[in-house]
Amino acid sequence: MITIKEIAKLANVSAATVSYVLNNTGNISQETRKRVMEIVESHNYKANVVAKSLRTSSSNTLGVVVEDITVWNSSEIIKGISEFVEKNNKHLILTDLGLLSKIGSNFQEVVKYKEKINNEIKLLLSAQVDGIIYIGMHDREIDNVIDKIKKPIMYTYCYTNDNGGNYISYDNIDISYKIAETFIMNNHTKIAVICGSYDAKPSYKRFCGFKKALDDYSIPLDPSYIKTANWDYDQGYKCAIELLEGKNPPTAIFAMNDLMAAGVLKAARELNISIPRELSVIGFDNRELSMFTWPALTTVKIPLFEMGYNAAQAIYQLINHEKIENSKYILSCELIERDTTTRHEL
Repeated sequence: MITIKEIAKLANVSAATVSYVLNNTGNISQETRKRVMEIVESHNYKANVVAKSLRTSSSNTLGVVVEDITVWNSSEIIKGISEFVEKNNKHLILTDLGLLSKIGSNFQEVVKYKEKINNEIKLLLSAQVDGIIYIGMHDREIDNVIDKIKKPIMYTYCYTNDNGGNYISYDNIDISYKIAETFIMNNHTKIAVICGSYDAKPSYKRFCGFKKALDDYSIPLDPSYIKTANWDYDQGYKCAIELLEGKNPPTAIFAMNDLMAAGVLKAARELNISIPRELSVIGFDNRELSMFTWPALTTVKIPLFEMGYNAAQAIYQLINHEKIENSKYILSCELIERDTTTRHEL
């Protein structure tokens, strides 16, 4: 690969002049700038980012650690980060921890891989990244997992009080309030909910928003209408069977993710219950499957792309020591209405 000194020799200028041209600084004539750039382009010169960072203490490079790139939420968050990086002439180094195959949905076991996680972060820091974004594979607290580092770190799709506690998340409460309100505005009063795992913060927050709407509209929540599953299809199906075969079956069900909602649709088909005429269903996550269920599933779109973009934007504010009004960003979700909700006729 050609060096700056070799470019200078070919252009008959000093190495400093070549550096000024490459960094778009200095008082360099257009003729000299053009001559240097022609040599740069003809030899496909690429700057050594790491070497430059050692001199300037900045590499314009962002490190991203993703717990598992195969998990459904990861790609859109990474797309958001990548768009910010591209728009702002930054660079990106991505590390995939591959934790899904190691711990599955036992997210508390991530602490077993603390050493691996911190070793990967050290590798990124050795590459002189300016800061790090950590992407969780499940929206949860991950305190005491990542050691304190000297560079800024931003968390998304997870949160912590460690390393400054900076994170980008989404609002579970307001959107769950809107879900219950949507059922109520469609004349439903027998409204059930299939929660995620009992120890999951998203499940708790979604239930709080859902229950508040029922309380505000004076709609009682029958305890038999509350079911707890484990975020998967089979559990959603099982809970729906219990609800729909009960003595007083609901006319609306909020399943706290799309997999469980798909299980509800299966149960309704087996029991010959018409959706949405006899039963309205709303899921959560707007996974790809939600567009292809029959009927197409009404669900919630999490702003994953925006979470990634905002995480990258916020971390560069921290890197540049700019004042951030709120280091804990909570973005709004959107209700996507499709074919599993309608007005209930009494």
